[in-house]
Amino acid sequence: MRRFIFPLTLFISGILVFTGCSNDTEEVTTVQEVVETTVSTEVEAAGPETTVVEEEKEPIVIEPDNSYIYEDLCKVNAEYDETAGGAPIDVIIKELRKESYDRMVLLSHTVNGDTDTVKYKVIPHNLSGKGQSYIVCYAEFLKEGDEWSLSSKSWSDWVIKRNELNGSNWVADSEAVKDLANLFESGFAFDEGAAVYIHFKKNLNIITVLLNEDPSVFETKIGTSFGGTIYYKSENDNTSVDFTCMEGIVNDDGLLSFKLVTENGDEYFTPGESSIFISQALYDLYMSDNTDLENAAVLENLDTFEVTSEGIFYGEWIKETGAKNGNVSPELSWDKVDGATNYAVMMIDLDEGNYHLHGYGASDTNHLDFGAMNEYVGPYPPSPHNYKIYVFALKNAANPGLRVDKQNCDAESLFELLNKDNPNNVISYGSVTASYEYLERVW
Repeated sequence: MRRFIFPLTLFISGILVFTGCSNDTEEVTTVQEVVETTVSTEVEAAGPETTVVEEEKEPIVIEPDNSYIYEDLCKVNAEYDETAGGAPIDVIIKELRKESYDRMVLLSHTVNGDTDTVKYKVIPHNLSGKGQSYIVCYAEFLKEGDEWSLSSKSWSDWVIKRNELNGSNWVADSEAVKDLANLFESGFAFDEGAAVYIHFKKNLNIITVLLNEDPSVFETKIGTSFGGTIYYKSENDNTSVDFTCMEGIVNDDGLLSFKLVTENGDEYFTPGESSIFISQALYDLYMSDNTDLENAAVLENLDTFEVTSEGIFYGEWIKETGAKNGNVSPELSWDKVDGATNYAVMMIDLDEGNYHLHGYGASDTNHLDFGAMNEYVGPYPPSPHNYKIYVFALKNAANPGLRVDKQNCDAESLFELLNKDNPNNVISYGSVTASYEYLERVW
C-alpha cells in the first residue's frame, strides 16, 4: 500500500510553542483574541468575588444551501436564476464542461433578449496537487429560432495558489524527465534507471498571470521569480545544476509548467506530470545517501485512510464553518485504525503564509460532530483559500501545544511533534481538503 500522512488532531495548549511550527509575532488581532479580550473584560468588571456563569451554547444550525448539483456535472449557485430564461443548463454544460475540470460552477447569468451571458468558475484538474488554480469565465450564448448555441467565451480572473510549491521537492526516473538533461553541461546524458530530483527553493514569488491579447485563448504565460537545483543520481555519477525561473505556462487543463533556465539551456518542467512530490524529510534522506529509507520516520512511510465530511458541498466548506458565518467546526468521519487509542485533528490554510493553523482537536473515536473540535477559528479569507484537515492515528494521546489562529504549522511539523515524546507514535493518517469563499464580505 502506498503510504500517505493525514494529521488531524486539534488540541490547544496556552502558550507552549514547540520547534517545528512557526509562531506569528506580528501584532495582528485575531478572531480568537477578540473573544478572549471580551471574556476577560467581563470577568474584571464583575469583580473578584463574582461567580461567572457560562452561557448555555446555542444549538448548531446548518442552513440548507439552495445551490444544487446538476446531474453530477456542475454546481448551480442559488444566485443563478433559472426563471430568468436564457440558454438551458444542459446546453451550457455540454458546451463548457471538460473532463479536465475537477469542478465547474454556474455563478450567474444575464439574459438580454436572445443573448445570455453566463458567468462561471472552473477548477482545472491539477496533476501535481500543488499550485491549485481556478478560473472565472464568461460565455455568451445566442438564440437562433428555438435553439441556443455558444457564441464566445473568455476568462476574466485566473488565480493560481502557489503556497505548497514553495520549497517543494519532486522525484522522477531519468526517462520520465529526460529533457532536463539539456540543462546540464553540453553532451550530458542520463543513464537508464537514474533518479532526478528537482528542488524548488522557498523564494518562489507570487505567480502572476500575464494577460493574453486574445482572452478567448485558454492558455497563457505566467510571471514568477525563484530558483532551485536539479540533482542527478545514478550508480556511476552524482551531479547537480542550479536553475532560475522567471516564467511559465498554464492552461485550462490545469497544467502548470515552469521554464527552468541554467547556463546550459532551458526546459519546461510540469510538477506532477512526470514526477512525484516528496516531503522535505524524505528528500533530505535521499540527499544524504541514507539506505534505510524503509524505516525512516517520514510521512511517505505511513499508511493512509479516508476522511470524509458532511461539512463539504461540491468541494467547498459550507458557510457555517467560516469564522463570521457561525464558526462551526466541520463534521468528520474516518476509518478506525488498529492499534490507535487517539486521533489528532488539525485544520490549516494552504494559501496563507506557512499554513496558518485554524483548528486543533482530539478524539478517541473515528468521528467528530459539527462544532466538536476542541479549538477552532473558522476560515476568514480575503479571497478563496484551500483548507486542509489532517487526522493522525496515534498509539497514545499527545499534546503538541499548538496555538490556533496564532501560529503556522505544516503536516511534517505536526508529524514530528506528535512523535516528539513517543517515537513512532503516529500509526497512519488521512486528510480532506476543500475551499472556502465568502460570496460577500460579511465583516
